[in-house]
This record gives sequence, C-alpha cells and structure tokens, in this order.
Amino acid sequence: MNNSATSKVKIPPKTDFRKTTLLLIEDNPDHLFLIKSTLDECMPGVNAIGVENGKEALKYLADQENSLAHQTPKLILADLYLPSREAGLLALQTIKEFFKAKKSPPIPIVMFSYSDQDSDIKDCYARGANAYVVKSPDYQEWADYFTNLREFWLETVSLPQRG
Repeated sequence: MNNSATSKVKIPPKTDFRKTTLLLIEDNPDHLFLIKSTLDECMPGVNAIGVENGKEALKYLADQENSLAHQTPKLILADLYLPSREAGLLALQTIKEFFKAKKSPPIPIVMFSYSDQDSDIKDCYARGANAYVVKSPDYQEWADYFTNLREFWLETVSLPQRG
C-alpha cells in the first residue's frame, strides 16, 4: 500500500553559486560588510559586487554588457536611501531604463531599507522594483532573509537568459 503522506520528499542538492554574481548598491560600508558576510554564509561562493550609488551600478552593468567575461548579475539588491530616497529611486529608475534601452532582459531588483513607510514601498514598486524588503537590525533575520531570497530568486523562479 502506497501512503503518499509518508513518502519522502526529494530535497535538491545545494546549488553551486561560484558562477553567480549579485550586484549590491549600498552606500553604507558597515551595511555592505554585513550584507556580504551574510551572503557568504547563505550563498557560499557567490560573487557579491558592491557599489556605492546608481552611477557606479550603471557603469558596472555597462562594462559587463561589453565584457568578454560577462559577469552580469542575476540579481540586484539596492538600498533605497543612497543616501537620499530620491537618489535610490533615481538609481532604480535609471537601471530599469538601461535594460529597456539595451533591449536586454532586465535583472530583478530587490529594494531594501529600514523604512517601512507605505510611500517608500509604493514608489519603489511604481518605478519597477521586483520586491521591497524592510531591513532588520537582527543578524539572524538577515540570514533568514537572504536564505529566502536565494531560494526564491536563484533556485525557484525562471528568469530569461541573458546573451
């Protein structure tokens, strides 16, 4: 007799992230260090590239479009306050326009901030953010957040292939 309730679920092997690049847009060096440390724990081997603002992010993305190495990120994590809200929203909008102008598949952008203000969240989504996450002051919550981020954006959803 086959009892499906007792059958074991197959757990996929851990993903090898050595060929995975993430772009982190964060102007606070302490926050960037925390994010990179947490990513190292949750996604061993991931190549986390940190830049301080939208201009540096666009330069990195343009360089990767023209590079033979072509380490285009699979995901962009961007702080909303770079250092101002307006700078973060402009960075988000400009990156979205960059992909549209290049006629290339956009890279998902996850915005994050300590702000839980409805206006910040709405404005990020209105400018094309794929997700918005409120930063936590707790390290374990960061680890949980990045584990969930990894499982969803890198192991679950299907994203268009980039040339």
